[in-house]
Amino acid sequence: MRERHKHVHRRLPRTPARPRRPSHAATSPIPGFFQGTTPLSTPWVRRTVTVVMVLFGIALLLFVAGARVERQDIGHVGVVRNGGPIDNRSIRQVLLPGSGLTWAGWFSQAPHEYPARSVVLLYTITSDRDRGNRPGTDVVTVPTRDGVQVGIEGTVYYHFVGESSLDLLRSFDRTFGSRKYSDNGPPRYPYEGDEGFQAMVDSAVRPILDNELRRQVGAFDCAALVTACALVRRGGDPTDQRGSNHDTALIQNRINNSFEADLAGALGGRYLVEVHFRLVRVTLPPDVQRAVDETQAESAHVHVSRERLRQGQYEARRNVLLGKAYNDSPGLANIDAIRAAPRQSTVIINTGRKEQSVLLGGGK
Repeated sequence: MRERHKHVHRRLPRTPARPRRPSHAATSPIPGFFQGTTPLSTPWVRRTVTVVMVLFGIALLLFVAGARVERQDIGHVGVVRNGGPIDNRSIRQVLLPGSGLTWAGWFSQAPHEYPARSVVLLYTITSDRDRGNRPGTDVVTVPTRDGVQVGIEGTVYYHFVGESSLDLLRSFDRTFGSRKYSDNGPPRYPYEGDEGFQAMVDSAVRPILDNELRRQVGAFDCAALVTACALVRRGGDPTDQRGSNHDTALIQNRINNSFEADLAGALGGRYLVEVHFRLVRVTLPPDVQRAVDETQAESAHVHVSRERLRQGQYEARRNVLLGKAYNDSPGLANIDAIRAAPRQSTVIINTGRKEQSVLLGGGK
């Protein structure tokens, strides 16, 4: 009977237990080379790497910004100077006209561009003050030997030494290229465009050209250079007058024979070569020219009056001769009277004799 009261124990199947999530405190390090850490896990390492990357970026930016590659056009020659923070400012190299991409160094200055040797340059002189305020134009007035102030109009043709002599080019950049010049505008360096170079030419060349013109023109009288000036000459032998064209050509040749050498001596080198001066004309001052015009106008009136007087004298002599012919031949007078009568008119001719007068009817 005991066996009936025994409990029958059955073994139920066990369900797998859920794994417990380990806490951070109980986490064990993962086995490996860095034992669970990297170099960037340390704060001072991260700061060091950041600083290095910033310095590398700045160095790369300076590398790109400091690199100089230049190309020169066909009409200019370029002088490159050093420009680095620890470099001097001496001339590094010269870029020839028409050169392609050329390495110009680190942090070098922009090329100082001057006209190439093949470029023809002009410097104009005029007596018109309205035209004298333009670059490369100068107003020149000089006295003649007899004291008349005359204006000069002409053009100077020249070339810059450029790439034909690199030593002279470097010397020019060290001397004239190191200061600014002003010509009716803001001061500029000679390499700052055409305006800057023309301002330099005006400051350096104008005094020498003015001195040459003053010396050569002062050896002639006004009437020898301007024919109209004979109306206002102050004495002199009018028979000792040559053509004004001959004298202006003589002045031009004398200036060309000495002008280039005088420029080289004054500038300290032959920076300007093949200099040729062309004298266009010599003009009188406005007040003198006005007086000459008035005198010429009065002279024209006198000439007209003389011609009219001569014409009247010839007409008077003609009338005397014609009257004498009519007296000698009354028939000729009648014929001329008939010819002079208008058409469709009646002409009565009475010779004063007893015969009947002749009545003529004018034809159509």
